[in-house]
Amino acid sequence: MLMLSIRQIKPEEVDELHELLRKCGEDMRDRFGLSHWVPPYPLDQMRESTVNQRVYAVEGETGLVATFTLDTQAPPYYRPDIWEEPNAQAIYLHRLAVLPALQGQGIGSWCLKSIETHALTENYDAIRLDAFAPHRTLLKFYRKANYHWRATLTIQIPRRGSNDIACFEKTRRDFAGPRS
Repeated sequence: MLMLSIRQIKPEEVDELHELLRKCGEDMRDRFGLSHWVPPYPLDQMRESTVNQRVYAVEGETGLVATFTLDTQAPPYYRPDIWEEPNAQAIYLHRLAVLPALQGQGIGSWCLKSIETHALTENYDAIRLDAFAPHRTLLKFYRKANYHWRATLTIQIPRRGSNDIACFEKTRRDFAGPRS
């Protein structure tokens, strides 16, 4: 396993992370026939995310290896009734991406564990996310990490039309263990 570190980035540092998302999008298209990240998340919106959300760079010995974004606000398309505890204080994970050449080496799992540690430290009761429902490999990854499927929603994405997303949740009892 690589030695990894995480740091929150500033708007002027987004370009390298955006390039990582582009590479991941092309890889998903080429390997799985999925084009939901082609083109990648818009660069200007990603810069804006560094102000309104927390965008992280995950770095190894050779530089950037992954990225993810955390937000305290639920996306508008999430219905409260899909969650185990709809009013729980939750953190929302977006755009977890690992460089294609480094996938399968535990970096994504390491990121999830780091997010769980953050959620514990900040007293969140749940971590919530969505994944592109046709991406079976990704759905399996989240299930293996003990995220629980809550619903599949159909959402409209500008310039991409109708898309099915699988919503997952991991509650505090699953990432913190029993309370004493």
